[in-house]
Amino acid sequence: MRHDNSSTALGPRATQARDIDRPVTVLTLLLVASVTEAIFLLLPSFVGALGDVLHLSADRTGLLGSADLGGIAIATATAPWWLRRSPWRATIRVALTTFLALNLLCLGVASFAPLLVLRLLAGLSAGAAFAVALAGIVDTQRADRNTGLMVCMQIVFGALGVYAIDIVPSPWRLDAVYAYILVWLIPTLALCWRRFPENPGDRPHGGALEWRKLAGRGSAAVAGAGLYFLMVGAVWGYLEGIAREAGLSLDETGAALSIGLVVSLVGSAAAALSGLRFGRVWPLVITALFQVGSLYLLTRLGEYTHPVLAFYLINAVFQIFWSYVIAYFILIFNDVDASGRFVAFYGTAMHSTLAVGPYVGALLFVNGRHAPLLWFGIITVIACYTSFLLAVWLGRTRDVMQRAQVRT
Repeated sequence: MRHDNSSTALGPRATQARDIDRPVTVLTLLLVASVTEAIFLLLPSFVGALGDVLHLSADRTGLLGSADLGGIAIATATAPWWLRRSPWRATIRVALTTFLALNLLCLGVASFAPLLVLRLLAGLSAGAAFAVALAGIVDTQRADRNTGLMVCMQIVFGALGVYAIDIVPSPWRLDAVYAYILVWLIPTLALCWRRFPENPGDRPHGGALEWRKLAGRGSAAVAGAGLYFLMVGAVWGYLEGIAREAGLSLDETGAALSIGLVVSLVGSAAAALSGLRFGRVWPLVITALFQVGSLYLLTRLGEYTHPVLAFYLINAVFQIFWSYVIAYFILIFNDVDASGRFVAFYGTAMHSTLAVGPYVGALLFVNGRHAPLLWFGIITVIACYTSFLLAVWLGRTRDVMQRAQVRT
């Protein structure tokens, strides 16, 4: 399937309205893609609540924080083999019902081993639902717009959750995480029970993935996403420490992070509004320049006359472009194969590297200084965007070769 650079569609053009393109159907896709990312979006509050309530070692806290991410990575890795064969609505009913039940079972659990098992299983069920929702979003006629709207909804979900959970008294904070997920999950499941799309958009369903044809472009896309979220897990998990090293107070750091999260809606909204009007390459190049620049400026944070203001601005700029570029990452994955199955590997690359990122970050925190970690982030971001640009170039080369074969 050939994808054009217009802002109107990324899938086959339908001659009449399809069920998957109806507003209420798109809403179900966006809700599922947000609520199944709950632990990632609430990770600072979740990890903080684990420390407040369970008083675990750093290693055990890290394992619990990574359990959901690991489960999602495993589920999405299997998705290309069942994603286009299983009935979507039935799959979502089972996956979300299981996810709901597991979050209910987590209420009041204060032991490490049972909670680890429950969170891993919750991640597996969330990952199955996330894979279906993501495939549905890229099947819509306005996949470019809807991926941006997905990031908008995820930001809203995360911002409201972090605010709501952090005002709960410490002894109840961990259960508040599960309760917040349930508050979103119950109406989402009710709406999806009848309104989630039964069938995907117009895609070729049969046959196995042609791995040899996908290898170069697919590997470049997976490497790009993996490197990006490795940086996110490593660097931005220690952002508070970076700010504190530069002399910011805890309140100043928390306020900057909260404001940055809200302001990042500008980026995801810009992606939803602009779509593919500027293609794929320019958004990648511009974002790379701003994010590399932001990380470099953070290495000098302690040298500024007004470090608080500098941190506010640098953090806001990075987060705006973070939320802006995610939609383009997903669309590049969607371009890899015509069947729409490869896009599930975006979830695998993202969640597996997010899970190990904090451990990498800890290794790079040397002698009480974060500079080595930030330089690692700069190198990783450059490698990430190089990989995605390579994926785009390989796609264009393939399209040129296919057109040449048609002419002959």
